[in-house]
Parts: sequence; structure tokens; C-alpha cells
Amino acid sequence: MDPKSTEDRFNAACQHFNNKEFFEAHEVWEDLWNEASGARHPFLQGLIQIAVALHHAGNYNWVGMRKLFSSGLNYLERGAPDSDPIDVESLKDLVVDFALAVQKVIPDEQQKGAPSNGGEVELPFFELPRKT
Repeated sequence: MDPKSTEDRFNAACQHFNNKEFFEAHEVWEDLWNEASGARHPFLQGLIQIAVALHHAGNYNWVGMRKLFSSGLNYLERGAPDSDPIDVESLKDLVVDFALAVQKVIPDEQQKGAPSNGGEVELPFFELPRKT
């Protein structure tokens, strides 16, 4: 077990996420998920899947992104512990907005890779919303 507190590790994962280091965020949250119980377990699973979905988006893996967004949102529907600093409702909205933005620039039949026009995609990456 990591000697840092659970809160410190969670905040480190959030910082990775906000720095667009999605794979790194996933790694830290996965360690916490292995230790978690109760409502925190599905909440962390949702964060893990959202982070990996965004990692896939950065690699133009649209199918992987869509699948993990879907399952990640399902896990987040189970809610977060009241003590958690993440605004889950706002996070779900950001995920849906991201997926809709991708859908506008990527044809449904395109499974993987940059857009057919060969150009870069401007992806609307976001930071984790915090409770106020």
C-alpha cells in the first residue's frame, strides 16, 4: 500500500487528469479502487473508465472511447460518497458534451484513426469539476 494518504493519492490522480495525463490518473485511481468499498468502489470505477476513455480519444480510438464513456457513466450513476470533492452531475454533463462534440467530427463508420480529412481533431478535454 502506498504510504501517502488516500486523499493525497486521490488528489494526485485528479491533478494527472486535469493535466491530460489520463493513463496516469487511471493508474492511481485503480490502486485506490482495489482498496475501496461501499459507494466509493463504483465511483472510482467510473472515474477510471472516464480517464481511459479520454486516453482512447487522444489516440483516436473512438470505439474504445464510446464503450468506456458508457460504462463509466453507468458507474457514476451509482453516485459518489458525500465526502467526495467531485461534482458528479457536472462531470456526467462534461462527458456527454465531449462525446457529442466527437460525434460531430467523426463519422459513425470510422472506428479508429484521425478524421478522414487527415486533419487534427480539436477535442474538448476538460478538468474535473469540483463541488463548490
